[in-house]
Amino acid sequence: MRLMLNLCFAMTALALAACGRSEGLDAQTLAIAEDGQGAFVTIGEQDTMLKVSTSDSADMKLGTEKCVLAAGGMLLLQEQPEVSGSHYFVKILNPLTDCSLTQGYIFRDHIKKTSLKALFSGNMRAFLDTLAFAEGTNDSYNYIFSFATFSSYAGHPRRLMCSGGYCSDAAGRYQIKSTTWDEVRRTLGLTDFSPESQDRAAVQLIKWRGGYDDVERINSMNSFDDAVYAVRYEWASLPHSPYGQPVHSVAKLWSMYQKFRDRY
Repeated sequence: MRLMLNLCFAMTALALAACGRSEGLDAQTLAIAEDGQGAFVTIGEQDTMLKVSTSDSADMKLGTEKCVLAAGGMLLLQEQPEVSGSHYFVKILNPLTDCSLTQGYIFRDHIKKTSLKALFSGNMRAFLDTLAFAEGTNDSYNYIFSFATFSSYAGHPRRLMCSGGYCSDAAGRYQIKSTTWDEVRRTLGLTDFSPESQDRAAVQLIKWRGGYDDVERINSMNSFDDAVYAVRYEWASLPHSPYGQPVHSVAKLWSMYQKFRDRY
């Protein structure tokens, strides 16, 4: 998926001076964005960068390869943003001040909220993010068990790795074993191991465990715990998992879920 962004809608001199801050947007524009009729992202509590690539911005040239986005600003987008690994890829409708970029990448953790239209609901997307946090993969779709990586998404890597007394060929953002992958791949007709295919597979596993409706009903820590309990046999890092591996607490995962839910 690709993600598009209309940055810094410069409607006043103030908006030009403080690029990215919502003060530069009129009330009608803000209402449209907040009602979901427009595409937008809202920057979190720290300044961040729009970059020409997903690489570290430290060696990029300011103004042509990276541009500063101010904390707290709502950025209107030309089209809906899309996820690109640990970043959002965006396209700009109007140019930024002192910046030649017309498109680029923004680190996902620096975005507080988006209008992202995804395959799944906000609840499901945040739950997937929480599973990835629990599994230690976060926004990375190319991990193999023991945190080795693979380079091709053509198919499941099927590499058996051992660490900490355990051996597994689990791979991807949701650490899916090859035998499980083969089953869900056939069910869904998946043709690759791409991030989108991994997301769809994880949701199918949640459905098979009977947790889909529980995820959609999450509105408190108790209902979140119900969803976690439903899929405890699928992911060993979750509370209530019977596999004897280290697990996270419900309270910790609930805290992360709330943070992720704000993205959507």
